[in-house]
Amino acid sequence: MSAAVRDRVAVVASEIVTAVGCFAAGLVLILGIPGVADGLRAAIAALFGRPVLPPDEAKVALSLALTPIATLFGAFLYARLGRVFEPGPLPPLVAAAQRPGLARAGVISLVYLGAAVVGSYALGFLMQLLGAPIAEQPVVLKLVAAGGPALASLVFSALALAPLGEELFFRGLLFRRVANRAGMSAGLVTSALLFAVFHGNIRGLVVYFWLGLVFAGVYAATGRLSCAIAVHFGNNAITLLILLTQRADPGTP
Repeated sequence: MSAAVRDRVAVVASEIVTAVGCFAAGLVLILGIPGVADGLRAAIAALFGRPVLPPDEAKVALSLALTPIATLFGAFLYARLGRVFEPGPLPPLVAAAQRPGLARAGVISLVYLGAAVVGSYALGFLMQLLGAPIAEQPVVLKLVAAGGPALASLVFSALALAPLGEELFFRGLLFRRVANRAGMSAGLVTSALLFAVFHGNIRGLVVYFWLGLVFAGVYAATGRLSCAIAVHFGNNAITLLILLTQRADPGTP
């Protein structure tokens, strides 16, 4: 193994350890410090009402929004820690002079959104043929089926908290840092793989990996993190719309 390859491997390994540690610290901050999680759950319940679910499932429903909040805290810690070890601003992924204008960036984002949706369904079809069908997270299906406050909490988490928190963490920091230090390919694969693993859905791992590549790809193509957030939002909105349509269709199993 050449020195250059060893350096890239070391960079990727150090960033993975740092990212995992910061995410874990965010979770501990939200879930481990007495009163923090209960206060956030109370705030969410005050906004949307308490889900009409068994107590254990209602707690899970309200906790679903806590993970992207923990990701936001993790992103803050990751950014601060990065400045400690590497003083000075992180170089931009794309120089300002090379970024496409807003109109072109919007068109590029729509293309990547199409790739996210079409690619996800193509992978789902392929995995079905291979006898390993992809399944949505059970808690998501339960919240969609429950409707009311449970569904409102899910929509808020999926359309507001998750795109913002996950893009700041996985693309704005992890992808950008690895790409700047170890190359674009390493950044794409590392951020997409960690993004997929962090969702904890083994049966959906290949789709989350694909989505991670798409979200990082649109960021690399435009140099605008806002485009990655918009594509993430659009993908989640389409997924929720499909789940709601299936719920409304009495013929859907």
